[in-house]
Amino acid sequence: MSRTLTILFRRDPTRDRLKENIRFEGYRPLWPDGAQVDVGLDAFCKHGIRLLGLGDRLEGCREKLINMVFVPLSGRDHDLTRIPGHRVRRFYLERTGAQGRVHFLDGTPTTILFDVSQDDPRVLRWIGLVDLDEGQRQWFDLAATSVDTLLPVRLNRLIACEV
Repeated sequence: MSRTLTILFRRDPTRDRLKENIRFEGYRPLWPDGAQVDVGLDAFCKHGIRLLGLGDRLEGCREKLINMVFVPLSGRDHDLTRIPGHRVRRFYLERTGAQGRVHFLDGTPTTILFDVSQDDPRVLRWIGLVDLDEGQRQWFDLAATSVDTLLPVRLNRLIACEV
């Protein structure tokens, strides 16, 4: 059964970095009410930016509210989930001790690491880390779409976004 999580991703250039020749663009994950999401996720590579519709797709805005749909799978070869209007990519989560790392389809580890002792329980339930035992993997499709279309508006030389 799929699970949806809605997160506000606010652009934060102080979290930008270059790691092993991979450029990461920084974001601050927030709940829709503006409260901080306690999770060790603060930047995305070009693949994450595309999947979530961030980066240039912010079209001059600083933040975007994203619905992320987690679809657990029985294995790698399961048919790809198709959801109209959503970008979908396949990953797996592997648990090692109290942590779970997300990997690309080809087994390449991402920088996305969840920790059961530090991260928000709502996020851990959504990604399914709490249901995995040591060494277990959970294959999943991740779908993402913007909750609203954001329109850039210039206010006092600052760019804000209106829905």
